[in-house]
Amino acid sequence: MPIVMAILIASMLWLSPPMIEAGAPGEPRPEQEKIITKDNLKLVQQRLQAEGVYAGPVDGELNAQTEAALRQYQQKQGIPPSGAPDEQTLKELQIELPASRQGTGN
Repeated sequence: MPIVMAILIASMLWLSPPMIEAGAPGEPRPEQEKIITKDNLKLVQQRLQAEGVYAGPVDGELNAQTEAALRQYQQKQGIPPSGAPDEQTLKELQIELPASRQGTGN
């Protein structure tokens, strides 16, 4: 029985590196950092407040509360709820990013 448990634990640990690489919840994803600035995220938070789905501070931080509000708004609008300020969500919020930052990685 101890050998079976050891194999089970080892197999679970073997599968965990991909989960670790995904990053911790609340951390901005690399592609988001390239697309949206802190000032843009403040605007997102303001729009989410106006929609009645966000009651947190307008601080430009993509934290768990902001992600939850984004998911709620996305679900309300029929957008796949990712919790990320993606292009489709920004369009629905009527936020247009400068062309030099949108999708170019600059």
